[in-house]
Amino acid sequence: MSKIKLEGAADLHCHYGPDFIMSGQKMTPSVTAIQAAKEAAESGFAAIVLKSHDFPTAALAFVLNEVVPGVRTFGGITLDHQVGGLNPWAVAHALRLGAKIVWLPTVASHQDYLNGLGPRLGYPGTGIRTTDDNGKLLPVVMEILDLVAQHDAIIATGHITANENYQVAREFARRGRVIVTHAGEPAAGPHLTKAQCAELASLGAFIELTAQECVPHLGYPPCPVKEVAERIDAIGPEQVVLSTDYGYSDALPHPAQGMRDYIDGLWEIGVAEAKLKMMAADNAARLLGLKG
Repeated sequence: MSKIKLEGAADLHCHYGPDFIMSGQKMTPSVTAIQAAKEAAESGFAAIVLKSHDFPTAALAFVLNEVVPGVRTFGGITLDHQVGGLNPWAVAHALRLGAKIVWLPTVASHQDYLNGLGPRLGYPGTGIRTTDDNGKLLPVVMEILDLVAQHDAIIATGHITANENYQVAREFARRGRVIVTHAGEPAAGPHLTKAQCAELASLGAFIELTAQECVPHLGYPPCPVKEVAERIDAIGPEQVVLSTDYGYSDALPHPAQGMRDYIDGLWEIGVAEAKLKMMAADNAARLLGLKG
């Protein structure tokens, strides 16, 4: 039983199985897509967004909306090698099928090559870059941003470098919807500082803070919930979305229960209930177009 009511919450980063991240190896997920949707509905969530590293999820979301009442399920697309990387054709068709989030490269990104995560998971080369040698967004990325704008969808920064995050925010956050993906994650992405998160928010981006970083995972110790609260204060709750990044491993909680635990943990250390509702429900609903 949650200490804070989560009616209307939305998890914008919900993994599920089956999904292959490691080359030739199957991850052990904690939930199927149906389980994730049913448990979200039972918890009173308004919506979830299914994320896969391997294939677009809009068609699956369409089916789940037919068979799991009480929650809206949305899909997206992750621009790793499995879909051809920075592939406008794949993006266009995912968006036409109803995808709401386009994630820029994640485990196949140049940043995760630098982190060592990409090679550890079997991804080749030096990773996918979204900028040229001068640090400017590639023309193909601009084309993808235009497609996202045309379909009133969301661009999420995935695991790209700090400079790439800044370039995306400067280019798109004032004319579209940008989410800086799991900004505090120690295992993947650019390990953004509190100050960088605040600066990206000032450019108009929403900063995603995930439950996953507050539990042990992939050999990393948990981030104290107090540090997440400090980041919220630095950014401002108006530009924060809370999600889980759970579902891909049975070593982690189920997404719906994990979101409840995350919210309760923040409330217990003094984050106001109104702020928690804003970050877990209202901001996500606006990003998804569920409210004005």
